[in-house]
Amino acid sequence: MSVEFRDVVKRYGTATAVAGVSFIVEAGTLVTLLGPSGCGKTTTLRMIAGLVLPSEGRILIAGRDVTNLSATQRDVSMVFQSYALFPHMSVLENVCYGLRRSGQRKAEAADRAREGLKQVGLAGFEERQPSELSGGQQQRVAVARALVLKPSVLLFDEPLSNLDARLRRQMREEIRELQQRLGLTVVYVTHDQQEAMAVSDRIIVMNAGRIEQQGGPRDLYERPATPFLARFMGESNPARGSIRRLAPDKVSVRLGEAEIEIADTATADGEATVAVRPEAITVEPAPGPAGTLPGKIAKASYLGTHMEYSINTAAGTLFATCPRVERPLAAGAAVAVSLAPRGVIIVRQ
Repeated sequence: MSVEFRDVVKRYGTATAVAGVSFIVEAGTLVTLLGPSGCGKTTTLRMIAGLVLPSEGRILIAGRDVTNLSATQRDVSMVFQSYALFPHMSVLENVCYGLRRSGQRKAEAADRAREGLKQVGLAGFEERQPSELSGGQQQRVAVARALVLKPSVLLFDEPLSNLDARLRRQMREEIRELQQRLGLTVVYVTHDQQEAMAVSDRIIVMNAGRIEQQGGPRDLYERPATPFLARFMGESNPARGSIRRLAPDKVSVRLGEAEIEIADTATADGEATVAVRPEAITVEPAPGPAGTLPGKIAKASYLGTHMEYSINTAAGTLFATCPRVERPLAAGAAVAVSLAPRGVIIVRQ
């Protein structure tokens, strides 16, 4: 079932948490609301759930206006950040809880709960207590409890923030696989850019209560529309570059002595703000060939799979990542910086 916001506003007194937001979540897709703390993403999710009512605008689910309906009148389920499991109930009882509250008979609720636990890989865990489960297993119980209600829309509020890095990666893969296998409509909230890119069909980036940009993960990462988005969607180095058109679909971007050709159809000749991704920077010992930017290593950090460098150049201090860890460059080394076209982005103002 689809979800649609039409010019939705939420105010708390004189403060505006969500300011005129409009978007559509197509049926059977996973859309992530992404942004920093205080951007309005959780308030937006809670308005879908009916836990918060909008001050203005309309909310539709499956084409039905639910703007002023309570949470119990909407066909949605939410998986909370804290999981909200009852510690005195078994796993099966936790998953049955919503079904029993809705009036289902005990035996029928238990059958559906067992099926829900099977869907999330927890068959055989029915009699355990939440305290006997790992964080990832508790998360699966919370997902099963939401799934058995067969909601039109499933909502996730920062579901992985309490897990360690390896378990977060595993759980986001499981959530995505489950969503695709069951054809669920999911709205997912996170502040983690990598998590959003890994699970989403589409991402809505919010900033200060408004939508900054929305689109597919690749579009947002490779074609950010604003300086905020270029900074927020992964690491980037802001710089002022000189733009010169070479063809209708190609321009030259010059940063100091470094020059690179990239695809572009809209930017006029002259100065422009440029974002350079760390992975687009190649660092070699000086002297480099023509078209490279001289620099000096200010900091060098070994991170196991790659090196991280801070490089002082005439175009500013650049942050770069390098997969070659066998021959690291030391702080103070003179280097030549070159750029790859795919990670050089002209940012619209």
